[in-house]
Amino acid sequence: MTQQIKISFPIEFFGVEALGRAIKKVRKLRGMSQYDLALRTNTSTKFISNVENGKDTAQLGKVLLLVRVLDMGTQLIDLRDGNHL
Repeated sequence: MTQQIKISFPIEFFGVEALGRAIKKVRKLRGMSQYDLALRTNTSTKFISNVENGKDTAQLGKVLLLVRVLDMGTQLIDLRDGNHL
């Protein structure tokens, strides 16, 4: 029997380091290894590791694919006034 894990959304992050930590947290909660996520996103485990460790060399399109595969959703907020973009 598969155990359901409830993840509280939205996960707020400010900067690449926090985004990487959020991706790592959700990946682990989903029971996925870096290898599993790399296979599902057609990337490498090195790329997943770089993202999770906050390396700013990651390509935004690939990072957004990780977010989509992990079912994290995305929402842009203008932090100057709190308006959703």
